[in-house]
Amino acid sequence: MNDTGAAAWREAALAAALFAVAPAALGGVSLRCGAGPVRDRWLAILSDLLPEATPLRRMPHGIGDERLLGGLDLPAPLRAGRPVAQRGLLAEVDGGVLLLPMAERIPAGTAARLASALDRGEVLVARDGIAATLATRFGVVAFDEGLVDDDPLSPALAERLALRLDLSLLGWRDVQPHLPRQPTRADVMRARASCARVQADDAVLEALCSACVALGIGSARAPWLALQVARFAAALDGRDSVDHDDAELAARLVLGPRATQLPAPPDAEPQEAEPPPPEPQQREEQEEESSVPDAPLDEQVLAA
Repeated sequence: MNDTGAAAWREAALAAALFAVAPAALGGVSLRCGAGPVRDRWLAILSDLLPEATPLRRMPHGIGDERLLGGLDLPAPLRAGRPVAQRGLLAEVDGGVLLLPMAERIPAGTAARLASALDRGEVLVARDGIAATLATRFGVVAFDEGLVDDDPLSPALAERLALRLDLSLLGWRDVQPHLPRQPTRADVMRARASCARVQADDAVLEALCSACVALGIGSARAPWLALQVARFAAALDGRDSVDHDDAELAARLVLGPRATQLPAPPDAEPQEAEPPPPEPQQREEQEEESSVPDAPLDEQVLAA
């Protein structure tokens, strides 16, 4: 195990807790990792954090619209004397989490239907003489199992998933050690009850928006999703306001993976002659001053 792998695993476990607070509000998690013990371990952490009886459904590859959206319940019309809508997979997962194996291979039409359901919080059934609207508020875990040359996850779906994790370089040893203090299911339940009260000042939102511009992120959803992650992080920590650490965490989990460019370097300043070395007492005062973090929030978020 190396420090980099351990740090990545700790952050992935924290991302699972943030998602568990409000899956529908964050849209979901794009998890790049092949099938195996690392992915199973992360999914087990998520399952343990979700409230009991939370629907957790796996979408079969190649699913048809009738099973996904719903259709005619064949036995029911014989009893009721009228067409009756049958709940599809999206209605069944209302309030829970939908797992998408081989998400990079989902057909464009299916991805569009999933994206529409995430946006609307409902699914429309209009077929076989049935017209019904069924509620469905859910989050997605999209397992990206593709190789380097494979097509990426559908952009329409990926844009709606707040969190993006890459565990493809982690091995079994990286996920073995006992994690330090991590949120529990009780913490998640408390955060669910309090997250609506968490406030973020204008400086946080401005910093997230500035980071999006600097990183070449054109989606208007990105800063909003990052703000939600920051709010949930504060709620998990038992606070009612977002601090700098929350904003930096949101930048790493939401904005960093979406970056399309490196931030522009600061303008070069004219060089001046080097001043003479400071006296010992003056040097100590300068070191104390330099240890005080005084960088603007937008620079801290971009650095994260």
